[in-house]
Amino acid sequence: MRLKRLAALLVAAALASPLMAATSFSLISGMGYMSDFAFGDLTSFPSSVRISQGASDMGWFDDVDTSLLMDMSFGVQQRKLVQDPAKGSYLTANQLAQDAWQYGYSTFYSQVSYTFRNALFDNRRTEKKSLVVDASIDVRFEQAFDSFDNIRAGRSFLQNYPWKDGTLENYWTGGNEFAAIPDLRRGAYMLATGLTLKASWDDMYQEYNTIYREGLDADGTLTLAPWFLLNDMGRLFSSPDSLFDTAVDYYRIAGDATYAKVLYNREDWKRWNIFSIVLEDVAHMQFLMGGAVPKFADTISFPGIGYTNLPLVAQNQLKLYLYGPAFLTDNTIPYGYVFLDLGLATGVPNNSTDAPWETFAYAEIGLNAHLEVMGALHIFAEVSYVFSNITNYGCFFDWNVGAYFSL
Repeated sequence: MRLKRLAALLVAAALASPLMAATSFSLISGMGYMSDFAFGDLTSFPSSVRISQGASDMGWFDDVDTSLLMDMSFGVQQRKLVQDPAKGSYLTANQLAQDAWQYGYSTFYSQVSYTFRNALFDNRRTEKKSLVVDASIDVRFEQAFDSFDNIRAGRSFLQNYPWKDGTLENYWTGGNEFAAIPDLRRGAYMLATGLTLKASWDDMYQEYNTIYREGLDADGTLTLAPWFLLNDMGRLFSSPDSLFDTAVDYYRIAGDATYAKVLYNREDWKRWNIFSIVLEDVAHMQFLMGGAVPKFADTISFPGIGYTNLPLVAQNQLKLYLYGPAFLTDNTIPYGYVFLDLGLATGVPNNSTDAPWETFAYAEIGLNAHLEVMGALHIFAEVSYVFSNITNYGCFFDWNVGAYFSL
């Protein structure tokens, strides 16, 4: 018994020693916004939040910064279907324009991610580490419901779809199972578990709230969320009446890279920005497939159609930033940029039964004007023109005006 107690004390001491030297932290690391939050009256009010907690500098390995992190996020998101619920083929622009409310819904979500992080190699230009490797387990819960706009108008999501035995059936009460929306089956509860491995390379030098930035950063992500990882309760336990009876079964490989170059920079005697020109190029690529791909797994959208849910998606965004003089504070500054976005998506749509192979391509050119207030409040206006081959969308003008908080 004494030997067991001594062994337990030694193990506890070994675990506690690095924790006592670690640096704990807690912060709000992100916020999200919904275009029609509170019936469209508070478009710039945050509708979701992400909180990070953890301990860094664990001291487990020499010359390696080891961290244990917990990310928690929760909130409300507004979504729009672009695929026919039963077959998975794309809805036409006319369908979405005439009966848009039938294809819109909201979802409450909460997600917890536990991450083991190792930061390697000193950065040659900053105090950060250049290479960061994350291994995470993510658990996400969702409950879908009618959009706020439908609730206000007394309508119901897909209440005119589908026809069943010659009568119209309400989706929410019909106990339906549509191939294209596996995360909305029956009661529209979803519980998803995924394993993620991510590697990030950061050689970006930044100053003055990212006004001055130069260098390269890139990351690659592999996410595995197979059905047997407690992602399909009905199939796993042969119980179709399970509370979490939605299906999740997918894998995702994604990569992002950003290159920035300062073309011109001038400061005053206080080192406040007077005028700067920054060129930035951002590339995205995503490979997404599986037997039941939930909406939240597809993170890339196309202008007009929104998310594509196609297996292979690539985008490139080229921006030329012009930063005006800072005033009042060093991080209150007007700026704008001209941009050229190119995108390509191809493959048979995920979650489809007999949908044909699709290939979407677009080019968008535009202008964005911003006012950043004390590094937190962003007020913006944007206008652009889109050239695309997307069926029933084609070419069109687009514009957007709004505000958001970014900490």
